[in-house]
Amino acid sequence: MSTKWPPLSGGMAACAAEHGRAAIRPALSIVTTLFVLTLVLTAPASAQVDPVSADEWGGEAERPPLTKAERQAEKAQRKAEKKARKADKAARKEEEKLRAQEEEAEEAARRAAGIPSYAYDVDIEGLKGTGLESSLKDRSDLVRLRKEDPASIWDLRARIRRDINGFADVLRAEGYYGARINYTVARDRKPIAVTITITPGDRFTIGAYSMQLVGPASLPPEVQAMADKVATEQVGQPARSEIVVAAFGKVMQELPQLGYPRAKLADQDFKANHLDGKLTAKVRIETGPRIRFGATTVDGLETVKKNAVLKVITWEEGEQYDSRKVAKFREELTAMNLFSTIRIDSDDPLVDGDEQPMKVRLRERDHRSIGATASYSTVNGFGGSVFWEHRNIFGAGERLIVEAEADQKLQQFTGDLTKPRFLRNDQKLLIGAEVAREDTDAFLEYRGVLRAGVEREVTKRLRVRLGTEASYLDTRDAFAPTKSILLGLPALVAYDRSDDLLDPTTGFRLGLKAAPYLVFGDAKNFVTMEGTASAYLRLDDAGKYVVAGRVKLGALFGANDIRNIPASKRFYSGGGNSIRGYGYQAIGPVDPAGEPIGGKSLFEVGAEVRIKVTDTWGVVPFFEGGSVFDSALPDFSQKLRWGAGIGVRYYTGFGPVRLDVAFPINGTPADDDFQIYVSIGQAF
Repeated sequence: MSTKWPPLSGGMAACAAEHGRAAIRPALSIVTTLFVLTLVLTAPASAQVDPVSADEWGGEAERPPLTKAERQAEKAQRKAEKKARKADKAARKEEEKLRAQEEEAEEAARRAAGIPSYAYDVDIEGLKGTGLESSLKDRSDLVRLRKEDPASIWDLRARIRRDINGFADVLRAEGYYGARINYTVARDRKPIAVTITITPGDRFTIGAYSMQLVGPASLPPEVQAMADKVATEQVGQPARSEIVVAAFGKVMQELPQLGYPRAKLADQDFKANHLDGKLTAKVRIETGPRIRFGATTVDGLETVKKNAVLKVITWEEGEQYDSRKVAKFREELTAMNLFSTIRIDSDDPLVDGDEQPMKVRLRERDHRSIGATASYSTVNGFGGSVFWEHRNIFGAGERLIVEAEADQKLQQFTGDLTKPRFLRNDQKLLIGAEVAREDTDAFLEYRGVLRAGVEREVTKRLRVRLGTEASYLDTRDAFAPTKSILLGLPALVAYDRSDDLLDPTTGFRLGLKAAPYLVFGDAKNFVTMEGTASAYLRLDDAGKYVVAGRVKLGALFGANDIRNIPASKRFYSGGGNSIRGYGYQAIGPVDPAGEPIGGKSLFEVGAEVRIKVTDTWGVVPFFEGGSVFDSALPDFSQKLRWGAGIGVRYYTGFGPVRLDVAFPINGTPADDDFQIYVSIGQAF
């Protein structure tokens, strides 16, 4: 059955001032990445529908038999009609040929007059207050190709036609189903003036939205109630395709969380009524069976122990299926950094109410890697490190890193072992060892350190650590050589609300460290405490402008005389990870020879603006200050040292590479005029 639609006075149409009228039919289409939305337009009450014959409806009309003369007359009439159509076609072809000759002559005249062929200006009018100016101009071929003159008038017309169709798509997607589009072409203007006038009309709203859920068994009332709630919330909203799609997309997302892993969209019907400006939406969703988690099997393991995988499963056998728990399990497997392929599903047919076997298919990646880093600063000179890593040394995701690091001041060899899921899934065991030689302006020290601790992830943002540490220190400083054995209980509380580890743009970080030390040898018992805070503010949606700030406080208690604290445990300031513009450990108390001796308390503050010039390059002006004090708490009556500078950032997939040049603002005569720092990651 087909119906002939009459011309509409209120529907969306495009009128060509030059060559007639092009109407956009009332059958409208909104195309999204998820579905095709078909809008069946209700005809206005005043519209008249053309009569439809019985043949058009598929029926048969009775007709008396024709005489021979009548048949001959009918045949002659068909021949005459065919001849007339042929003559009409030839006339149109000749007319098009003449028009082409006229346009070629006009183009030649324009060229002879020195006017670029079919150069044009374009103006899009009528969009004030809609917020669609930028989106339509982004869609416009006339705007995008403005500096490329059309090769002919047909090329210009093609751009106009593409723009009209594209604008219509955008307007419908934004809920303007009754919009009108007109254009004019002033060819007597130099350059040609193309004006597109859009009358958007009123934006349609969602008048009714219903979602019917159909399953192999009766659905629990709360499941249909969830869909009804989502649908009801859309009534009265602008009839934008994004809103319409997001509504049933939300239901399709929530159904797997309620035990329906294979829910699918079965049918949809959307109608826009031009009489009342309302959109009616009807959606039918097939939920599929509701299942429970069954037994889990694991395939594809080579060196990873099966128990290491089963230990991180986030559901209990027999409980209702929930896609969020499957996603969490996948995140846990990804975080192990042991697999190149992770697939979690079931090939078995689903039966409503049954326990569904879960199949985990994995492919292991290489568990060993080697690497190197490089750095440079005017204080420490060139430096670098090499490391070897094994991410599955005992078969359950244990990670061992052995690293050698050296520059002009520090040479050290370290080994660190991390055992995940130690005693519980949110806890890991940390074991480390270090042998080092450190030669700075403040001290020369040989040390050996053994440490062990447990770190727990209380939440995704909060972690705590408690450990033990045994150190042997052989130190030479401005006072006297000392040898000490230290037994410590270091503790850490860290809270991270930032959005990225190496390049944060929003959020903040807080940290608190404390460690009491029992000392045997030439030093005294003491307690060290340190607090840090940093914050990040993105000034635009794209994150091209970020303001960052930090503050740091430190204090030592227990030893009245600074000489009774091992030199490497005192506080120092200055350098690339401290106050830029000053040498390493250059800020704070000094001995008579001008060499730093460290202090018992610390204060630092800094701020910088991170500006992304392109996707890969950025500049960072910064300003920092602070000092080290010989008192147990910072004494703000003393003079603070300030530094400023500018840096360059090169953004890579693993974080920014930074180059900073900094200058002391109120330094001492002993301070250099500037400092240069090269490293990976932001300064804080």
